[in-house]
Amino acid sequence: MKSLLPAVLITTLISFSAHAQSKPDFSGTWKMDQSRSESAAQKEPIGPVTIVIAQTEHDVKIETMSPEASSAVTYRLDGSEVKIPGGTAKTHWEGPTLVTEIERYVQGQAVTTKESRTLLAGGNEMLVEIVVVVQHGYSASTSNYGRGKDVYVRSR
Repeated sequence: MKSLLPAVLITTLISFSAHAQSKPDFSGTWKMDQSRSESAAQKEPIGPVTIVIAQTEHDVKIETMSPEASSAVTYRLDGSEVKIPGGTAKTHWEGPTLVTEIERYVQGQAVTTKESRTLLAGGNEMLVEIVVVVQHGYSASTSNYGRGKDVYVRSR
């Protein structure tokens, strides 16, 4: 029994350490790399975009700025719902990925957006994968969603 206790303690500490490491800190200023971002290659590009993220243990504030608009939302990291202009949003962790799910109405149509943020290149790049679904009520043969990936580089 005595020899089993150290093994259990070590396993518990390794498990706790791995869990803590799975939640990276996205805090910082991020500039869109337009040459590697799908949003910048759209028919009507959205760039240049700068994102400022301030993350604490319980919240993450994401401020997005572009020449056309800016917005700032503070999300709870426990998955609880927050009110945003025109809808609601939830943020949660999926391993090392920060996932934000937004539900809102745009011109009377339900629109859901899922943004998945992952750090790359030793924390110097942020990949944002976006899925947008519009409940437009058209036939099943008409696509009601879009996907994209944007790359942001940490600004020092």
